[in-house]
Amino acid sequence: MNKAIIGLQWGDEGKGKIVDYLSENYDLVVRYQGGNNAGHTVIVDDLTYKLNLIPSGAIRGKVCFLGQGVVLDPDHFVTELKSFKEKIPNPTIYLSSNISLILDYHKKLDKINESILEGNSKIGTTAKGIGPAYQDKVGRKSIKLSDLSSTDILDSKLNNIKSFYDPILVKYNEQPIDLDEYKKFLSEKYKDLQDLIIDNNFINNTYENKKILFEGAQGAMLDLDYGSYPFVTSSNTISSYIPIGSAINKSYETLGIFKAYATRVGNGPFPSELSNEIGDYMAEKGFEYGTVTKRKRRCGWLDLVALKYSCVANNTKELCITKVDVLNDLEEIRICKSYNGKLYDQINFASSNILENIDLDDSDFKKFKKWGDLTPMKDYKSAPDALRNFIDYIENYLDIPITIISFGPDRNETILK
Repeated sequence: MNKAIIGLQWGDEGKGKIVDYLSENYDLVVRYQGGNNAGHTVIVDDLTYKLNLIPSGAIRGKVCFLGQGVVLDPDHFVTELKSFKEKIPNPTIYLSSNISLILDYHKKLDKINESILEGNSKIGTTAKGIGPAYQDKVGRKSIKLSDLSSTDILDSKLNNIKSFYDPILVKYNEQPIDLDEYKKFLSEKYKDLQDLIIDNNFINNTYENKKILFEGAQGAMLDLDYGSYPFVTSSNTISSYIPIGSAINKSYETLGIFKAYATRVGNGPFPSELSNEIGDYMAEKGFEYGTVTKRKRRCGWLDLVALKYSCVANNTKELCITKVDVLNDLEEIRICKSYNGKLYDQINFASSNILENIDLDDSDFKKFKKWGDLTPMKDYKSAPDALRNFIDYIENYLDIPITIISFGPDRNETILK
């Protein structure tokens, strides 16, 4: 059965490691949304891979495909691929010809958009141009990979883009679009990318009877429609977007991934956030700094109310819990089980106003004892009783089995339940 790997929180759940761990049993790994604002860190035999666009399955030498739901910064991708080839010399990576490009004016517009917002309304964007690139896609102004082979199409599109955006760029003290400069840039990048660009039908025909692993970016709580709007990413991160973003319409089952605690990057509501020494401890012990932004992540207790919402939205069939080792020395561990006594189906998660006004009290948490050192743990039977109690509670609350437990960054620090 094909499988979708979906982050169930606000991203940074450890999807890259689990995709790498599972991809051994699949023929094709597919990324279906997002851009280089996402990041995966995978450690194998003391070698660290930091990936933004390249699916983690490439580490095992699997064929990888970036689908049409992705927005691609061609300069970043070429640099990332070159760096990756220093460790994995001959990866097989295909790019959908229908992918929309992120160009320099998108990054400038991203900063302009953020500068206009005031105070708490700022999104906390990565300024990678992701949002404006998706805006162009919806506004039918995107330059797509397929356009790079035609100077006539490029000329026409760039002329229209210049007419549309130059007044905005100039108003905010940015240089207007230099058509010759962009044409030269795109011509050079096309030479680097043309051998990787394929029609969607190639993937569908070649891998019709193969096993496919779909890799999501960000997390379900950042979904454009299901997340706490407007503090969301600019794409649909939930699993139902897979047929659209990948152009592969095949059945799959969803494996949802979540951390033993919760983190969030940027602004937006975070009911179980810990703005204290425990939150700081989680950040330091868990190396909670963005792969892309290097920003310190906001940390808090595991939130089962939000997690249940994500599981339902993604039709999640099984679960993977990561970073259980980060909590092992805390004297008391907590799980958020309600919002002022309310459960997931009583909360409007798409409204940031409602979530921001939630003030949790002690009755909203379930408390657990610490489980200590996990180094001796070789299988689930050898797991400490306190950890087993923690996992049992989550499974019973969500009514979904946890099948994978990750207790460290290395590929081998993973057990099946």
